[in-house]
Amino acid sequence: MHHLSIPWIFLFFWAFQPTNAQTKENQSNLLVCLSEDHAAHLFDSLDKLGSSINPTPHLSGIAKLGYLHPNAYCTSAVTENTAFSLLTGLVKNSNLETFDHSKFIGHLFDSFGYKTAFIGAWTWEDEPKFYGFDYWHILEDPDVLLNPKIKHNWGNSVIEGHSTDIITDLAIRWIRQEGNSEKPFFMIVSYPATRRPWIPPVRMIKNYNEEWFEAPDNFFTDFAQRTPANKYQRMNIAQDLDLIDDLFFESPPDINKSTDGSSILEKNLNSMNDEQKSAWVLSWKAQNEAFARESPNDQSLAIWKFQRFIKNYLRCLLAMDENIGRLVESINLESERGLNFVYTSERGRFTGEFGWFGSEWMYEPSTRVPLVLASFNGAQFPKLNQDELFLDIDMYNFLKELGTTEAIALNKQNPDSNYSALTSKELYFVKDSDRDNYRVCSHHGLRKGKYKIIHYFPFDEWEFYDLSRDPGEEENLYRQNIHQDLIEKYKELLNQSAKLAKSQVYKKVFSEAWKRKQRSPEQRSR
Repeated sequence: MHHLSIPWIFLFFWAFQPTNAQTKENQSNLLVCLSEDHAAHLFDSLDKLGSSINPTPHLSGIAKLGYLHPNAYCTSAVTENTAFSLLTGLVKNSNLETFDHSKFIGHLFDSFGYKTAFIGAWTWEDEPKFYGFDYWHILEDPDVLLNPKIKHNWGNSVIEGHSTDIITDLAIRWIRQEGNSEKPFFMIVSYPATRRPWIPPVRMIKNYNEEWFEAPDNFFTDFAQRTPANKYQRMNIAQDLDLIDDLFFESPPDINKSTDGSSILEKNLNSMNDEQKSAWVLSWKAQNEAFARESPNDQSLAIWKFQRFIKNYLRCLLAMDENIGRLVESINLESERGLNFVYTSERGRFTGEFGWFGSEWMYEPSTRVPLVLASFNGAQFPKLNQDELFLDIDMYNFLKELGTTEAIALNKQNPDSNYSALTSKELYFVKDSDRDNYRVCSHHGLRKGKYKIIHYFPFDEWEFYDLSRDPGEEENLYRQNIHQDLIEKYKELLNQSAKLAKSQVYKKVFSEAWKRKQRSPEQRSR
Protein backbone atom coordinates (compact mmCIF):
# COMPACT_ATOMS: atom_id res chain seq x y z
CA MET A 1 0.00 0.00 0.00
CA HIS A 2 1.20 3.45 -0.85
CA HIS A 3 0.12 6.04 1.66
CA LEU A 4 3.27 8.10 2.00
CA SER A 5 2.99 11.83 2.38
CA ILE A 6 5.59 14.39 1.45
CA PRO A 7 7.33 16.06 4.41
CA TRP A 8 6.62 19.61 3.27
CA ILE A 9 9.09 21.26 5.59
CA PHE A 10 11.78 19.09 3.99
CA LEU A 11 10.57 19.98 0.51
CA PHE A 12 10.43 23.65 1.42
CA PHE A 13 14.12 23.49 2.35
CA TRP A 14 14.96 21.87 -0.96
CA ALA A 15 12.81 24.22 -3.00
CA PHE A 16 14.39 27.44 -1.92
CA GLN A 17 18.08 26.80 -1.88
CA PRO A 18 20.02 29.62 -3.60
CA THR A 19 19.87 29.26 -7.37
CA ASN A 20 22.91 29.14 -9.61
CA ALA A 21 23.37 29.50 -13.34
CA GLN A 22 23.44 26.04 -14.86
CA THR A 23 26.70 24.59 -16.06
CA LYS A 24 27.45 21.16 -17.42
CA GLU A 25 28.45 20.15 -13.89
CA ASN A 26 25.29 21.27 -12.15
CA GLN A 27 22.55 20.74 -14.72
CA SER A 28 19.36 19.97 -12.89
CA ASN A 29 17.28 16.84 -13.30
CA LEU A 30 13.94 17.33 -15.03
CA LEU A 31 10.79 15.34 -14.23
CA VAL A 32 7.68 15.75 -16.40
CA CYS A 33 4.50 14.05 -15.15
CA LEU A 34 1.60 13.72 -17.59
CA SER A 35 -1.98 12.64 -17.07
CA GLU A 36 -5.10 12.37 -19.20
CA ASP A 37 -8.33 14.30 -18.78
CA HIS A 38 -7.47 16.15 -15.56
CA ALA A 39 -10.21 18.72 -15.00
CA ALA A 40 -8.35 21.93 -14.14
CA HIS A 41 -11.45 23.42 -12.51
CA LEU A 42 -11.26 20.72 -9.80
CA PHE A 43 -7.56 21.18 -9.07
CA ASP A 44 -6.85 21.96 -5.43
CA SER A 45 -10.50 22.09 -4.33
CA LEU A 46 -13.94 20.63 -4.91
CA ASP A 47 -15.79 23.81 -3.94
CA LYS A 48 -17.82 23.63 -7.16
CA LEU A 49 -19.10 20.24 -6.03
CA GLY A 50 -20.02 21.44 -2.56
CA SER A 51 -17.04 19.87 -0.79
CA SER A 52 -13.97 21.18 1.03
CA ILE A 53 -11.94 18.10 0.07
CA ASN A 54 -8.70 18.60 -1.87
CA PRO A 55 -8.35 15.75 -4.39
CA THR A 56 -4.73 16.63 -5.21
CA PRO A 57 -2.99 17.36 -1.87
CA HIS A 58 0.55 16.49 -3.06
CA LEU A 59 0.33 18.39 -6.34
CA SER A 60 -1.25 21.31 -4.48
CA GLY A 61 1.64 21.30 -2.00
CA ILE A 62 4.16 21.25 -4.84
CA ALA A 63 2.29 24.10 -6.57
CA LYS A 64 2.58 26.19 -3.39
CA LEU A 65 6.35 25.72 -3.51
CA GLY A 66 6.37 26.75 -7.18
CA TYR A 67 3.26 27.91 -8.94
CA LEU A 68 0.13 26.80 -10.72
CA HIS A 69 -0.34 28.40 -14.12
CA PRO A 70 -4.02 29.41 -14.37
CA ASN A 71 -4.24 29.66 -18.16
CA ALA A 72 -2.84 26.44 -19.62
CA TYR A 73 -4.71 24.94 -22.60
CA CYS A 74 -4.56 22.11 -25.12
CA THR A 75 -4.91 22.76 -28.87
CA SER A 76 -6.54 19.50 -29.97
CA ALA A 77 -9.40 17.24 -28.94
CA VAL A 78 -7.38 14.06 -29.47
CA THR A 79 -4.99 12.75 -26.78
CA GLU A 80 -2.48 11.51 -29.36
CA ASN A 81 -2.33 14.98 -30.93
CA THR A 82 -1.94 16.87 -27.65
CA ALA A 83 0.80 14.48 -26.51
CA PHE A 84 2.52 15.09 -29.84
CA SER A 85 2.27 18.87 -29.41
CA LEU A 86 3.56 18.76 -25.83
CA LEU A 87 6.72 16.91 -26.81
CA THR A 88 7.49 18.41 -30.23
CA GLY A 89 6.12 21.97 -30.16
CA LEU A 90 4.20 21.10 -33.35
CA VAL A 91 0.51 20.92 -34.11
CA LYS A 92 -0.47 17.48 -35.29
CA ASN A 93 -3.47 17.44 -37.57
CA SER A 94 -4.56 15.56 -40.61
CA ASN A 95 -2.15 17.52 -42.81
CA LEU A 96 0.97 16.55 -40.91
CA GLU A 97 1.67 13.26 -42.63
CA THR A 98 5.25 12.65 -41.59
CA PHE A 99 7.40 13.55 -38.65
CA ASP A 100 11.14 13.57 -38.18
CA HIS A 101 11.83 11.56 -35.00
CA SER A 102 14.97 13.60 -34.41
CA LYS A 103 12.78 16.59 -33.52
CA PHE A 104 11.26 14.77 -30.54
CA ILE A 105 12.00 16.06 -27.02
CA GLY A 106 13.92 12.87 -26.08
CA HIS A 107 16.54 13.47 -28.78
CA LEU A 108 16.81 17.10 -27.72
CA PHE A 109 17.71 16.21 -24.14
CA ASP A 110 20.00 13.43 -25.28
CA SER A 111 21.93 16.08 -27.24
CA PHE A 112 22.07 18.17 -24.05
CA GLY A 113 23.90 15.32 -22.28
CA TYR A 114 20.98 13.94 -20.23
CA LYS A 115 20.04 10.37 -19.45
CA THR A 116 16.52 10.01 -20.86
CA ALA A 117 13.65 7.80 -19.67
CA PHE A 118 9.96 7.35 -20.46
CA ILE A 119 7.69 5.39 -18.12
CA GLY A 120 3.95 4.84 -18.40
CA ALA A 121 1.35 5.26 -21.15
CA TRP A 122 2.96 5.48 -24.59
CA THR A 123 1.03 6.92 -27.55
CA TRP A 124 3.06 5.91 -30.60
CA GLU A 125 3.68 2.58 -32.37
CA ASP A 126 7.47 2.84 -32.56
CA GLU A 127 9.46 2.08 -29.41
CA PRO A 128 10.66 5.01 -27.29
CA LYS A 129 14.26 4.46 -28.39
CA PHE A 130 13.34 5.92 -31.79
CA TYR A 131 12.26 9.09 -29.99
CA GLY A 132 15.48 9.59 -28.05
CA PHE A 133 14.80 7.65 -24.82
CA ASP A 134 17.59 5.44 -23.48
CA TYR A 135 15.38 3.65 -20.99
CA TRP A 136 11.68 2.86 -20.92
CA HIS A 137 8.85 0.93 -19.30
CA ILE A 138 5.61 1.38 -21.25
CA LEU A 139 2.13 -0.14 -20.99
CA GLU A 140 1.44 -2.50 -23.86
CA ASP A 141 -2.24 -1.50 -23.62
CA PRO A 142 -2.95 1.73 -21.66
CA ASP A 143 -6.55 0.54 -21.14
CA VAL A 144 -5.34 -2.38 -18.99
CA LEU A 145 -4.67 -0.85 -15.58
CA LEU A 146 -4.75 -4.02 -13.45
CA ASN A 147 -1.85 -6.48 -13.81
CA PRO A 148 -0.71 -4.77 -17.01
CA LYS A 149 1.81 -6.14 -19.49
CA ILE A 150 4.86 -3.88 -19.49
CA LYS A 151 7.22 -3.46 -22.42
CA HIS A 152 10.75 -2.68 -21.22
CA ASN A 153 13.85 -1.65 -23.11
CA TRP A 154 15.10 -5.16 -22.31
CA GLY A 155 11.92 -7.27 -22.84
CA ASN A 156 8.31 -7.77 -21.67
CA SER A 157 6.70 -8.77 -18.39
CA VAL A 158 3.37 -8.77 -16.53
CA ILE A 159 3.45 -6.95 -13.19
CA GLU A 160 0.74 -7.43 -10.59
CA GLY A 161 -1.01 -4.36 -9.22
CA HIS A 162 -2.54 -1.14 -10.50
CA SER A 163 -0.71 0.70 -13.27
CA THR A 164 -0.59 3.97 -11.28
CA ASP A 165 1.42 2.26 -8.53
CA ILE A 166 3.46 0.17 -10.97
CA ILE A 167 4.51 3.13 -13.11
CA THR A 168 5.71 4.97 -10.01
CA ASP A 169 7.57 1.91 -8.65
CA LEU A 170 9.40 1.51 -11.97
CA ALA A 171 10.29 5.20 -12.05
CA ILE A 172 11.63 5.07 -8.48
CA ARG A 173 13.66 1.96 -9.29
CA TRP A 174 15.35 3.79 -12.14
CA ILE A 175 15.98 6.86 -9.98
CA ARG A 176 17.72 4.71 -7.38
CA GLN A 177 19.97 3.32 -10.10
CA GLU A 178 20.65 6.54 -11.98
CA GLY A 179 19.84 9.40 -9.63
CA ASN A 180 23.45 10.23 -8.77
CA SER A 181 25.17 9.44 -12.04
CA GLU A 182 27.49 11.95 -13.68
CA LYS A 183 24.73 12.94 -16.09
CA PRO A 184 21.45 14.62 -15.13
CA PHE A 185 18.24 12.83 -16.08
CA PHE A 186 15.22 13.83 -18.13
CA MET A 187 12.28 11.59 -17.30
CA ILE A 188 8.66 11.60 -18.48
CA VAL A 189 6.15 9.68 -16.38
CA SER A 190 2.72 9.27 -17.99
CA TYR A 191 -0.32 8.17 -15.95
CA PRO A 192 -3.44 6.99 -17.86
CA ALA A 193 -5.88 6.06 -15.06
CA THR A 194 -7.95 9.26 -15.15
CA ARG A 195 -9.35 8.23 -18.53
CA ARG A 196 -12.67 6.45 -18.97
CA PRO A 197 -13.87 4.18 -17.30
CA TRP A 198 -11.95 5.40 -14.23
CA ILE A 199 -10.81 2.14 -12.62
CA PRO A 200 -9.24 3.03 -9.24
CA PRO A 201 -6.94 0.86 -7.14
CA VAL A 202 -9.05 -1.30 -4.84
CA ARG A 203 -7.56 0.44 -1.80
CA MET A 204 -9.07 3.73 -3.02
CA ILE A 205 -12.67 2.54 -3.38
CA LYS A 206 -13.42 3.35 0.25
CA ASN A 207 -12.47 7.00 -0.31
CA TYR A 208 -15.40 9.40 -0.65
CA ASN A 209 -17.96 6.71 0.28
CA GLU A 210 -19.54 9.03 2.83
CA GLU A 211 -19.28 12.15 0.67
CA TRP A 212 -22.15 13.67 -1.30
CA PHE A 213 -21.06 15.82 -4.23
CA GLU A 214 -23.36 18.48 -5.63
CA ALA A 215 -24.01 18.22 -9.33
CA PRO A 216 -23.25 21.46 -11.25
CA ASP A 217 -26.14 23.92 -11.54
CA ASN A 218 -26.40 23.23 -15.27
CA PHE A 219 -26.37 19.44 -14.88
CA PHE A 220 -29.87 19.22 -16.39
CA THR A 221 -29.12 21.56 -19.29
CA ASP A 222 -31.59 23.08 -21.68
CA PHE A 223 -29.67 23.21 -24.98
CA ALA A 224 -32.00 25.79 -26.56
CA GLN A 225 -29.27 28.46 -26.52
CA ARG A 226 -26.65 26.22 -28.07
CA THR A 227 -26.05 24.83 -31.51
CA PRO A 228 -27.76 21.59 -32.49
CA ALA A 229 -24.31 19.93 -32.46
CA ASN A 230 -24.58 19.81 -28.66
CA LYS A 231 -27.65 17.61 -28.83
CA TYR A 232 -25.99 14.73 -30.67
CA GLN A 233 -23.08 14.01 -28.35
CA ARG A 234 -22.75 10.75 -26.43
CA MET A 235 -21.24 11.98 -23.19
CA ASN A 236 -24.39 12.57 -21.19
CA ILE A 237 -24.05 11.07 -17.71
CA ALA A 238 -27.71 10.13 -17.50
CA GLN A 239 -27.98 8.51 -20.91
CA ASP A 240 -24.52 7.38 -21.98
CA LEU A 241 -22.72 6.05 -18.90
CA ASP A 242 -23.19 2.29 -18.77
CA LEU A 243 -24.11 0.89 -15.36
CA ILE A 244 -21.79 -2.12 -15.75
CA ASP A 245 -18.91 -1.08 -18.03
CA ASP A 246 -18.54 2.48 -16.72
CA LEU A 247 -19.96 2.38 -13.20
CA PHE A 248 -19.31 -1.22 -12.06
CA PHE A 249 -22.87 -1.74 -10.83
CA GLU A 250 -22.50 -5.47 -11.28
CA SER A 251 -20.17 -7.90 -13.01
CA PRO A 252 -20.74 -11.34 -14.48
CA PRO A 253 -19.70 -14.04 -11.97
CA ASP A 254 -17.23 -15.53 -14.43
CA ILE A 255 -16.05 -12.76 -16.74
CA ASN A 256 -13.82 -15.11 -18.72
CA LYS A 257 -16.71 -17.32 -19.82
CA SER A 258 -19.73 -15.04 -19.96
CA THR A 259 -18.42 -12.13 -22.05
CA ASP A 260 -16.26 -11.51 -25.06
CA GLY A 261 -13.81 -9.31 -23.16
CA SER A 262 -14.31 -6.40 -25.52
CA SER A 263 -14.97 -3.60 -23.01
CA ILE A 264 -12.21 -1.90 -21.03
CA LEU A 265 -13.71 -3.19 -17.79
CA GLU A 266 -13.77 -6.74 -19.15
CA LYS A 267 -10.14 -6.47 -20.24
CA ASN A 268 -9.19 -5.44 -16.73
CA LEU A 269 -11.28 -8.11 -15.01
CA ASN A 270 -9.76 -10.71 -17.31
CA SER A 271 -6.28 -9.54 -16.27
CA MET A 272 -6.99 -10.07 -12.54
CA ASN A 273 -6.22 -13.17 -10.56
CA ASP A 274 -9.02 -14.75 -8.50
CA GLU A 275 -8.03 -12.98 -5.29
CA GLN A 276 -7.98 -9.57 -6.95
CA LYS A 277 -11.30 -10.20 -8.68
CA SER A 278 -12.96 -11.19 -5.40
CA ALA A 279 -11.63 -8.05 -3.68
CA TRP A 280 -12.90 -5.93 -6.56
CA VAL A 281 -16.44 -7.38 -6.49
CA LEU A 282 -16.59 -7.23 -2.68
CA SER A 283 -15.57 -3.55 -2.66
CA TRP A 284 -18.67 -2.57 -4.64
CA LYS A 285 -21.10 -5.10 -3.16
CA ALA A 286 -22.67 -3.08 -0.32
CA GLN A 287 -23.11 0.08 -2.42
CA ASN A 288 -24.60 -1.81 -5.34
CA GLU A 289 -27.00 -3.78 -3.15
CA ALA A 290 -28.20 -0.59 -1.45
CA PHE A 291 -28.92 1.03 -4.80
CA ALA A 292 -30.63 -2.12 -6.13
CA ARG A 293 -33.19 -1.84 -3.31
CA GLU A 294 -34.25 1.59 -4.56
CA SER A 295 -36.64 2.37 -7.42
CA PRO A 296 -35.01 5.40 -9.05
CA ASN A 297 -36.77 7.66 -11.50
CA ASP A 298 -34.88 9.17 -14.42
CA GLN A 299 -33.60 12.13 -12.41
CA SER A 300 -32.52 10.17 -9.32
CA LEU A 301 -30.78 7.59 -11.54
CA ALA A 302 -28.89 10.39 -13.28
CA ILE A 303 -27.75 11.75 -9.90
CA TRP A 304 -26.70 8.27 -8.75
CA LYS A 305 -24.67 7.85 -11.93
CA PHE A 306 -23.07 11.25 -11.33
CA GLN A 307 -22.08 10.25 -7.78
CA ARG A 308 -20.52 6.97 -8.90
CA PHE A 309 -18.73 8.64 -11.84
CA ILE A 310 -17.31 11.61 -9.93
CA LYS A 311 -16.17 9.49 -6.99
CA ASN A 312 -14.34 7.00 -9.21
CA TYR A 313 -12.77 9.82 -11.21
CA LEU A 314 -11.57 11.47 -7.98
CA ARG A 315 -10.29 8.12 -6.65
CA CYS A 316 -8.15 7.70 -9.76
CA LEU A 317 -6.96 11.29 -9.42
CA LEU A 318 -6.15 10.82 -5.74
CA ALA A 319 -4.14 7.66 -6.47
CA MET A 320 -2.13 9.47 -9.13
CA ASP A 321 -1.54 12.44 -6.82
CA GLU A 322 -0.35 10.14 -4.03
CA ASN A 323 2.09 8.47 -6.40
CA ILE A 324 3.46 11.74 -7.77
CA GLY A 325 4.15 12.79 -4.19
CA ARG A 326 5.92 9.49 -3.59
CA LEU A 327 7.99 9.94 -6.76
CA VAL A 328 9.09 13.52 -6.02
CA GLU A 329 10.02 12.59 -2.47
CA SER A 330 12.11 9.68 -3.73
CA ILE A 331 13.96 11.84 -6.26
CA ASN A 332 14.83 14.44 -3.66
CA LEU A 333 16.10 11.71 -1.30
CA GLU A 334 18.07 9.80 -3.91
CA SER A 335 19.67 12.58 -5.96
CA GLU A 336 21.89 15.45 -4.89
CA ARG A 337 21.14 17.37 -8.08
CA GLY A 338 18.54 20.04 -8.36
CA LEU A 339 15.15 19.05 -9.74
CA ASN A 340 12.78 20.92 -12.02
CA PHE A 341 9.27 19.50 -11.88
CA VAL A 342 6.48 19.89 -14.43
CA TYR A 343 3.00 18.45 -14.22
CA THR A 344 0.26 18.86 -16.80
CA SER A 345 -2.55 16.94 -18.46
CA GLU A 346 -3.06 16.22 -22.15
CA ARG A 347 -6.72 17.31 -21.98
CA GLY A 348 -9.34 18.52 -19.53
CA ARG A 349 -12.69 16.87 -18.76
CA PHE A 350 -16.32 17.67 -18.06
CA THR A 351 -17.36 16.69 -14.55
CA GLY A 352 -21.12 17.13 -14.80
CA GLU A 353 -21.22 20.52 -16.56
CA PHE A 354 -24.09 20.38 -19.12
CA GLY A 355 -24.68 16.88 -17.69
CA TRP A 356 -21.52 15.62 -19.47
CA PHE A 357 -18.58 13.42 -18.48
CA GLY A 358 -16.37 13.54 -21.64
CA SER A 359 -14.02 15.95 -23.40
CA GLU A 360 -13.12 16.79 -27.04
CA TRP A 361 -15.02 20.11 -27.16
CA MET A 362 -13.48 23.55 -27.29
CA TYR A 363 -15.40 24.51 -24.15
CA GLU A 364 -13.35 25.51 -21.11
CA PRO A 365 -13.71 22.29 -19.02
CA SER A 366 -12.32 20.30 -21.95
CA THR A 367 -9.49 22.57 -23.13
CA ARG A 368 -8.12 24.04 -19.90
CA VAL A 369 -5.54 21.88 -18.12
CA PRO A 370 -3.55 22.19 -14.87
CA LEU A 371 0.11 23.20 -15.17
CA VAL A 372 2.27 22.91 -12.04
CA LEU A 373 5.89 24.09 -12.05
CA ALA A 374 8.34 23.82 -9.16
CA SER A 375 12.07 23.65 -8.50
CA PHE A 376 13.97 21.85 -5.74
CA ASN A 377 17.53 21.98 -4.39
CA GLY A 378 18.83 25.02 -6.25
CA ALA A 379 17.21 24.32 -9.58
CA GLN A 380 15.39 27.07 -11.43
CA PHE A 381 12.70 27.48 -14.02
CA PRO A 382 11.86 30.48 -16.19
CA LYS A 383 9.11 32.78 -15.05
CA LEU A 384 6.00 32.84 -17.17
CA ASN A 385 3.42 35.54 -17.62
CA GLN A 386 0.43 33.96 -15.92
CA ASP A 387 -1.96 36.37 -17.63
CA GLU A 388 -1.02 34.87 -21.02
CA LEU A 389 -2.20 31.53 -22.32
CA PHE A 390 0.28 28.66 -22.10
CA LEU A 391 -0.49 26.13 -24.85
CA ASP A 392 0.65 22.55 -25.26
CA ILE A 393 2.81 23.69 -28.19
CA ASP A 394 4.68 26.00 -25.78
CA MET A 395 5.89 23.10 -23.63
CA TYR A 396 8.69 22.02 -25.99
CA ASN A 397 10.51 25.34 -25.84
CA PHE A 398 9.82 25.70 -22.13
CA LEU A 399 11.47 22.33 -21.45
CA LYS A 400 14.24 23.24 -23.88
CA GLU A 401 15.07 26.26 -21.79
CA LEU A 402 15.11 24.16 -18.62
CA GLY A 403 17.57 21.78 -20.25
CA THR A 404 20.05 24.29 -21.63
CA THR A 405 23.28 25.06 -19.82
CA GLU A 406 22.89 28.81 -20.12
CA ALA A 407 19.94 31.04 -19.39
CA ILE A 408 18.06 32.00 -22.55
CA ALA A 409 14.95 34.02 -23.18
CA LEU A 410 11.84 31.90 -23.48
CA ASN A 411 10.76 31.94 -27.10
CA LYS A 412 7.29 30.49 -27.45
CA GLN A 413 7.53 30.06 -31.19
CA ASN A 414 9.11 26.85 -32.40
CA PRO A 415 10.71 27.69 -35.77
CA ASP A 416 9.97 24.18 -36.99
CA SER A 417 6.31 24.36 -36.07
CA ASN A 418 3.40 24.59 -38.49
CA TYR A 419 1.94 26.84 -35.79
CA SER A 420 4.93 29.15 -35.49
CA ALA A 421 3.16 32.28 -36.68
CA LEU A 422 0.59 32.05 -33.89
CA THR A 423 1.24 33.32 -30.39
CA SER A 424 0.23 32.12 -26.97
CA LYS A 425 -2.03 35.12 -26.62
CA GLU A 426 -4.61 33.14 -28.58
CA LEU A 427 -5.82 29.55 -28.73
CA TYR A 428 -6.63 27.89 -32.03
CA PHE A 429 -8.33 24.56 -31.33
CA VAL A 430 -9.16 21.69 -33.71
CA LYS A 431 -11.42 18.67 -33.49
CA ASP A 432 -11.11 17.32 -37.02
CA SER A 433 -12.97 14.01 -36.91
CA ASP A 434 -16.48 12.86 -36.02
CA ARG A 435 -15.41 9.26 -35.62
CA ASP A 436 -15.20 8.75 -31.88
CA ASN A 437 -17.25 7.27 -29.09
CA TYR A 438 -18.48 10.65 -27.90
CA ARG A 439 -19.95 11.75 -31.26
CA VAL A 440 -18.59 15.26 -30.82
CA CYS A 441 -19.15 17.17 -34.03
CA SER A 442 -16.00 18.22 -35.89
CA HIS A 443 -15.18 21.83 -35.17
CA HIS A 444 -12.48 24.41 -34.74
CA GLY A 445 -12.39 27.69 -32.92
CA LEU A 446 -10.43 30.65 -31.64
CA ARG A 447 -10.10 32.00 -28.10
CA LYS A 448 -8.61 35.50 -28.17
CA GLY A 449 -8.98 38.01 -25.36
CA LYS A 450 -12.31 37.58 -23.64
CA TYR A 451 -14.11 36.11 -26.66
CA LYS A 452 -14.37 32.63 -28.11
CA ILE A 453 -15.77 31.66 -31.50
CA ILE A 454 -16.52 28.05 -32.52
CA HIS A 455 -17.44 26.76 -35.97
CA TYR A 456 -19.00 23.30 -36.37
CA PHE A 457 -17.93 23.19 -39.98
CA PRO A 458 -19.76 20.08 -41.30
CA PHE A 459 -23.08 21.70 -40.42
CA ASP A 460 -21.93 25.33 -40.80
CA GLU A 461 -23.14 26.22 -37.30
CA TRP A 462 -21.55 28.77 -34.99
CA GLU A 463 -21.18 29.76 -31.35
CA PHE A 464 -19.78 32.96 -29.90
CA TYR A 465 -19.14 33.57 -26.18
CA ASP A 466 -18.06 36.46 -23.99
CA LEU A 467 -15.97 34.62 -21.38
CA SER A 468 -15.68 37.63 -19.07
CA ARG A 469 -19.45 37.81 -18.68
CA ASP A 470 -20.29 34.16 -19.29
CA PRO A 471 -17.40 31.92 -18.08
CA GLY A 472 -19.69 28.87 -18.16
CA GLU A 473 -20.33 29.38 -21.90
CA GLU A 474 -24.08 29.06 -21.51
CA GLU A 475 -25.26 31.99 -23.66
CA ASN A 476 -24.53 31.75 -27.38
CA LEU A 477 -24.29 35.33 -28.69
CA TYR A 478 -23.93 34.39 -32.34
CA ARG A 479 -27.40 35.42 -33.45
CA GLN A 480 -27.57 38.64 -31.45
CA ASN A 481 -27.49 41.57 -33.87
CA ILE A 482 -25.47 43.84 -31.58
CA HIS A 483 -22.45 41.51 -31.85
CA GLN A 484 -22.37 40.98 -35.62
CA ASP A 485 -19.45 43.30 -36.42
CA LEU A 486 -17.34 41.67 -33.70
CA ILE A 487 -18.36 38.20 -34.83
CA GLU A 488 -17.35 38.92 -38.42
CA LYS A 489 -13.96 40.10 -37.16
CA TYR A 490 -13.50 36.88 -35.20
CA LYS A 491 -14.57 34.78 -38.18
CA GLU A 492 -11.76 36.31 -40.19
CA LEU A 493 -9.27 35.81 -37.35
CA LEU A 494 -10.37 32.18 -37.11
CA ASN A 495 -9.79 31.56 -40.81
CA GLN A 496 -6.39 33.23 -40.60
CA SER A 497 -5.41 31.01 -37.67
CA ALA A 498 -6.57 27.89 -39.53
CA LYS A 499 -4.41 28.82 -42.51
CA LEU A 500 -1.40 29.49 -40.29
CA ALA A 501 -1.86 26.10 -38.63
CA LYS A 502 -2.15 24.51 -42.09
CA SER A 503 -5.59 23.20 -41.20
CA GLN A 504 -8.19 22.55 -43.87
CA VAL A 505 -11.15 22.12 -41.56
CA TYR A 506 -12.51 25.60 -42.24
CA LYS A 507 -13.22 24.52 -45.80
CA LYS A 508 -15.29 21.46 -44.91
CA VAL A 509 -18.91 22.61 -44.96
CA PHE A 510 -20.96 19.62 -46.13
CA SER A 511 -24.10 19.30 -48.22
CA GLU A 512 -27.63 19.62 -46.89
CA ALA A 513 -28.30 15.98 -47.81
CA TRP A 514 -25.32 14.90 -45.68
CA LYS A 515 -26.50 17.06 -42.80
CA ARG A 516 -29.99 15.54 -42.86
CA LYS A 517 -28.58 12.02 -42.95
CA GLN A 518 -26.20 12.63 -40.06
CA ARG A 519 -28.99 14.04 -37.91
CA SER A 520 -31.34 11.17 -38.60
CA PRO A 521 -32.25 9.00 -35.60
CA GLU A 522 -30.86 5.96 -37.40
CA GLN A 523 -27.44 7.53 -37.93
CA ARG A 524 -27.13 9.00 -34.46
CA SER A 525 -28.06 5.73 -32.77
CA ARG A 526 -25.09 3.88 -34.26
